Amino acid sequence: MKKIISSMLIVVMFATMLVGCGKQTEENKETKTEEKKKIVMGGPAMFMDYIDFLPEVMAEKGYEVEIQVFDDVVTPDNALAEGSIDANFYQHKPYLDAYNEANGTDLYACEPYIMASYDCVVSKKYTSLDELPDGAKVAISDDASNLSANLHSLEFLGLIELKDIPEGSYYTTFDITKNPKNLEFVEVEMNSKYAILDDVDIAMVFYSNKSAEKYQCNILKILDDDPVVAFPVIVAVDGKNKDQQWVKDMMEAMTGEEMKAKLDELNTPNKAWRVLFEEK
Repeated sequence: MKKIISSMLIVVMFATMLVGCGKQTEENKETKTEEKKKIVMGGPAMFMDYIDFLPEVMAEKGYEVEIQVFDDVVTPDNALAEGSIDANFYQHKPYLDAYNEANGTDLYACEPYIMASYDCVVSKKYTSLDELPDGAKVAISDDASNLSANLHSLEFLGLIELKDIPEGSYYTTFDITKNPKNLEFVEVEMNSKYAILDDVDIAMVFYSNKSAEKYQCNILKILDDDPVVAFPVIVAVDGKNKDQQWVKDMMEAMTGEEMKAKLDELNTPNKAWRVLFEEK
């Protein structure tokens, strides 16, 4: 009789454990599938101005969006990698790829890509590239992908010549084979080049109508005819989140009518961006 009672107790205890485990599994499942409703989007001030519509549009979808502004172009990726922000918007894909390779991270470029930037040559001292003197100082980017793009643009303009390099690698100043004007290269953070125009002769920049107006510089050439340098500017998220619903909803907002209107505004008076998501 005691054996029967013991067996029954074991069965009851096992059943109770199963119920408890089942309940815990359901609770864990609910926790894991709980919908994310607050999104922190980060980037430098220039690019956050492009998406001032995002909090209002995303609120209509049931989300709260916080915009976090950074002073440089490295911290937004660091913040995304460590999880203190959920997404960022400011960089082109080669820059993101270089960051992932250098840091062993898995930051993901959301599709569709938003827009393609154009390199531009600006100056406060000259109105034409023909005026550029021997030994002129040229501001170029200090990060690998943008420095490579700037050097390519200078070759495209006929100011330097570069040696052949393996596909997928980046040009450095050591790859310059001819420099007939003896140009002096000043490497600075990519968003700081407009600010040092008083100290250089020309700067290789991403064209912006707002920046051209703010810094009162002359536009020597917008490289909208360069077939290589037109890198896609993207929204980045952590790779583990790329298939989440909030990412899909955010990208729908980032490629909606409000963004089209914003880019139309930013493309006046000169075209600064090619709208990539309209080409899909």
